[in-house]
Amino acid sequence: MKVLFFCLVWPEPSSSAAGVRLDYLIRLFNREGFELHLSSTAERGAHSALYEDIEGVYRHSLDPNSSEAEATLAQINPDVVVFDRYPTEEQFSWKVMQVCPEAIRILDTEDLHGLRRARQITLEELDQQGHATHLYVADHLVKTRSVYNTIALREMVSMHRSDLSLVVSDVELSYAQQYYAIASNQLLYLPILSSRPVGHFGAINDEALAHAFFIGNFRHAPNRDAVHFLRYQLWPNINERLRGQGINDIECHIYGAYMDATMERLHNPSIGFHMKGRVDDVFSTMERYRVLLAPLRFGAGVKGKILDAISMELPVVTTPIGSEGLSVHLDGVDFPGYVAKTVEEFEHTAVQCLSMSAPNRWDFPAQKKELQARLDAEYGVTFLNQVKNLVKRKNRILHPIKVMLEQNSQLAHRYLSKYIQLKNEN
Repeated sequence: MKVLFFCLVWPEPSSSAAGVRLDYLIRLFNREGFELHLSSTAERGAHSALYEDIEGVYRHSLDPNSSEAEATLAQINPDVVVFDRYPTEEQFSWKVMQVCPEAIRILDTEDLHGLRRARQITLEELDQQGHATHLYVADHLVKTRSVYNTIALREMVSMHRSDLSLVVSDVELSYAQQYYAIASNQLLYLPILSSRPVGHFGAINDEALAHAFFIGNFRHAPNRDAVHFLRYQLWPNINERLRGQGINDIECHIYGAYMDATMERLHNPSIGFHMKGRVDDVFSTMERYRVLLAPLRFGAGVKGKILDAISMELPVVTTPIGSEGLSVHLDGVDFPGYVAKTVEEFEHTAVQCLSMSAPNRWDFPAQKKELQARLDAEYGVTFLNQVKNLVKRKNRILHPIKVMLEQNSQLAHRYLSKYIQLKNEN
């Protein structure tokens, strides 16, 4: 069988949780013996995964506004098509329906963009009302006026139109059912998993574990907001409190891919706030730090930085946004970190972690090292079995909304694409 991935960008598992997720799905289908076809309209970058370790990976650059894409689609004739986030589904699903009507269409949401945007809108409204120091207020996470934002509506249509939509957290599963009204047989919870091992990574030098850090892809709006909030609202007070205890040499280091000039200007050595840039090995970097500070004020899905810190048994100070969706990864254990709902709680806990005489590493049960493999076996196998059943039946899930949206997208996107194609030719 053949699977075709439409990637928003070429997978970068070293850059973001989204890259780790896409990499996992690609390798999961490869393990099952699928012939792999990858396509993206983006340019391949220096950190893009080339999958040279996988035999028989075919790469394409399909253009949604070109008739050549239809010919290539017909030639590939995939059994399964995976859309990496809703924009690729919008671009290509109508072509897949037209050229390969029997192909099973799967949308991997990565995280629910509509939920993330709803939370961001709420936060912006609070900030405009003079609450710029707001960290988290549960009652304001989701409001009716923010739930059905433009992004949410587009994502909702893509999910209704697809045969199967994948979500990465139980929180999002409930949200999609409650607000998006996605049918249960069109939704599947598939946690973020990777081939990365769990547990300690080499010897830990306790003398080097003094500083705090943050890490995240800076093309992601929640990360940019978190670092900005950390720089102006949190770290100056944390630094001052530490100095008040006679601790003068503790710093906060900020790492992440795609750090632009705007983020670099947050660099301020006078208060020990250092913008460091990209790292190629997240785990060897984490080994050098006392605590991860992650004041995420909005977002969705599962946060890769938090998941990596848990695997490293590294203390985390975060918010309820940062800690959500991790129950399956914790396997019945309480969240191994500190969850702050106010600025005062965050600062107090951060100072506690950084002023300890010795680093505090969480003592996880030994079976945590086998958890990744068990989750892969449980959830990965469930996903593949559902895909195989869809392929075998070769018939659509005939929900009225799904059928209606399929017809609508065939017409609307087809003529828009034809218009763009003719415009480009002239």
